[in-house]
Amino acid sequence: MIRTLIVEESNVARLGIHSLLGRHAQSLEIDEAGSRMEVVTKLCARYYELIIVEPKMSGGSAASLVKQLRDNSPWSDVLVFTALDELTFGVDAIRNGAKGYLMKSCTADQFRAAVKRVASGQVYLSTALAAEFATCVRRYDTRSKPHDTFSKREFQVFAMAVCGMTPIESAHILQMSTDTIGAFRRSVMGKLNETTLHGMVQYAQAQGLLDECRTSCSALWSGRFDQGWVDRPATRTSTFA
Repeated sequence: MIRTLIVEESNVARLGIHSLLGRHAQSLEIDEAGSRMEVVTKLCARYYELIIVEPKMSGGSAASLVKQLRDNSPWSDVLVFTALDELTFGVDAIRNGAKGYLMKSCTADQFRAAVKRVASGQVYLSTALAAEFATCVRRYDTRSKPHDTFSKREFQVFAMAVCGMTPIESAHILQMSTDTIGAFRRSVMGKLNETTLHGMVQYAQAQGLLDECRTSCSALWSGRFDQGWVDRPATRTSTFA
């Protein structure tokens, strides 16, 4: 029997996971945790070989929960099963120690395949996430420039900031909260070693990224509103002076 911990805040979602496991549940000894406090209690009490987790849980960030699981139970294989976008959160989840990342929009067969793979100590990634992760790994070559380390979402947020879009506009276009956009902006600024939007615009100009930023913004705007995007004067450094 594989000792398994399901970490999920919603009672209904936990029932859904049991249902998805189907006959495979017979080979699992399943326990549950519905809060961060309960997670700590369970991990202190016993050893789990497999942890299936929805990291979007009250009391902290999604990334912090995955890291907490690895810190408290480094021998466990962690499968993230979440509604959080894989291209936004997936790479960081894998870097924080998860063995697999699966979105809740998957099929039952995909879920069972992911559980089987992670439970056997292997990595499970979707095709899109595997490609994104490989790209990010290549970007961390020591010869890379700071913007080469951006994830896809980080570059999109960077581009929209450089092109003069407000956090509210960015959040609306990417269908995220303004807090999430703010977190991405802080991450971008940290990687660029900049503290202001003015500095971000200057960096974009110095690296010849303005056209790429405009192209990215235009594509995002058109995809969201089905109409052309009008260039703004925010790419001039004087805007944030």
